Amino acid sequence: MKKCEVCEVLTIDQDVIFETKFWRVSLDRSDQYYLGRSFVTVKRHTGDLAELTSTEWLDLQEVISKYETAVRSVFGAIVFNWSCLTNNAFQTKPYNPHIHWHVRPRYDKVVEVGSQVFTDNEFGHHYARSTSLGVSGDVAAAIIKKIKGNL
Repeated sequence: MKKCEVCEVLTIDQDVIFETKFWRVSLDRSDQYYLGRSFVTVKRHTGDLAELTSTEWLDLQEVISKYETAVRSVFGAIVFNWSCLTNNAFQTKPYNPHIHWHVRPRYDKVVEVGSQVFTDNEFGHHYARSTSLGVSGDVAAAIIKKIKGNL
């Protein structure tokens, strides 16, 4: 079977905001165009939402509540866009998807963290699909620390 890039990422502890028994929430340091943009990844390898257990779904509900409450509290996010996109896993055979969610908090105001200013220019519209606003290790650490402080 083709190796799973998502499983490999799960072996790295960098940029983890929090974990539960079934899920890991990690900041997407390479793209903070939407401040707090994160990945929520199921810890066991499974490639289909229909394969998630009822326990994993219940745990995900808690993850969503915990994450959204913290980000809303610390940065003032108004709404969250959640998408489960496994398309890249189907570009080459053998296919090997791994369920994970892309989370994009959305803001109706400018937010500053450290020396970085974040502006959601598409607020009220679909998120921009091709964004790229990498942040330094210091800014990523500050974002994670602020979210963790409100969990």
